[in-house]
Amino acid sequence: MEGMAAVVTGGTKGIGLGMAQALARRGASVAVTYLADRASAKGARERLEPLLAPGQRVLLLQGDVGDPRVVSSHYGIVREELGPVSVLVNNAGVMPRRSFGDIGFEQWDETLRTNLSGAFYWSSCVVPDMEAMGSGRIVNISSIAGRGGGVVGAHYAASKAGLLGFTKYLAGELGPKGITVNAIAPAYIEDAGIFRSWNQQQKAALREKVVVPRLGLVEDVVRALEFFLDSPFVTGITLDVNGGAFMP
Repeated sequence: MEGMAAVVTGGTKGIGLGMAQALARRGASVAVTYLADRASAKGARERLEPLLAPGQRVLLLQGDVGDPRVVSSHYGIVREELGPVSVLVNNAGVMPRRSFGDIGFEQWDETLRTNLSGAFYWSSCVVPDMEAMGSGRIVNISSIAGRGGGVVGAHYAASKAGLLGFTKYLAGELGPKGITVNAIAPAYIEDAGIFRSWNQQQKAALREKVVVPRLGLVEDVVRALEFFLDSPFVTGITLDVNGGAFMP
C-alpha cells in the first residue's frame, strides 16, 4: 500500500487503532478520526509514528463522524494532505447499554447517527476517489448484535444491522467499478471496548458464550481486515469474528 491513503474512523484505541497500525505497516498514510479523547489520540500517535517509513504520514482528526459537516471538513484535509483515499474503515461507534424502555429519542438518534450515518457520510466522500482510481476497499465494522440482537440494546442492534444492509447494497453498486465493500461482525474482544474494564469473573461468563478456548483479541479482527484488503474477488460479505458465539 505504499503511496496510498487510508482512513480509519474511531481509530485511536481498540479495534480501530489495531487496524490503523496494520495499514501503516503495509505502507499506507493513515488518517484516524476520534471524538474527544485527546489522551487516546496522543497514545495512538505514539503507537503509529514508529511504524512509518519515509513518505508516510499520520493525521489525527478530532470531530463527530455523525456530523456531515465535520466529515466533509475532515475529508478535505485528508484529500489535501494525503491524497485520494484507497481504503476506508468505518469503525467509529457508541454502545451505551440500555433496556428498550430506557432508550430515549435522543439516545436512539445519537446511536444511529454515529454508528450508521457516519459510515454513509464517509463513504459518500471517498467513493468518488475510488471510482476515479478504479479500485478501493470499504470495510464496515458491525457486531454480533447486528446478526442476533445482542445484549446492548435495540438502538445498538439496529445501527449494526443497518451497516450490514448498507454493506450489501453498496457492494452490488460499486463492484463493477473495482471497489469491494465488506463488513466484520466482532464479538467478545477482550482488549477492546467495554470488555477492557471487565474483571475476570465477568470475562469467565463471556467465555461460556464461545466455543473456542479463549476470548477474542484485536489482532483477530485485524486479520479479517487484512483478508479483505488482499481479496479483490470478495465483496458484500460479513465476516463473523466471534469464537463461534453466532453461526449464521
